[in-house]
Amino acid sequence: MKKIIALLLVFTLAMSFLVGCGKKDNGEKDVPPTDNQIEENKDQNDDAEKGETKFEEKDGLLIYVDTENSPFEDSGLKISINKDENYVEFIKTDLEGNETVDYYKFDYSTNTMEKYYYVSAMGTAFYYYFDLETGELAKVEDGDHKDTTEGMKEAGRLSL
Repeated sequence: MKKIIALLLVFTLAMSFLVGCGKKDNGEKDVPPTDNQIEENKDQNDDAEKGETKFEEKDGLLIYVDTENSPFEDSGLKISINKDENYVEFIKTDLEGNETVDYYKFDYSTNTMEKYYYVSAMGTAFYYYFDLETGELAKVEDGDHKDTTEGMKEAGRLSL
């Protein structure tokens, strides 16, 4: 009897896995791309094959501004790469590409990441420092670069 129950359980799990991984037909049909979509894809592929990039070189920096595909909600992103000083900086922008004060700076010479965050409702700023080797937050400073790590720990707002 136990063998039958075990086999039934294995069969049920196998079926639920196989049925759960199937493609659900939601009534949508595959629609071939329009001529305009084909041309857009062709143009994008041609640019990629030519090795063209959207980065511009300015004052020794490679700079790219994207206001459409930013990972941040309702804002854009400016990316600056400095090969000589070995850092990459991500600056939040508004939707027109104008820089805000918030940024992320990855410094590969010290293997750290600095995040600057301004809280307009409080009128305060914070600097967060992360160790890229360990992937952990190393310390927090206020807008005047005073170490506030211990105060944040005591207030229960930070656990390191």
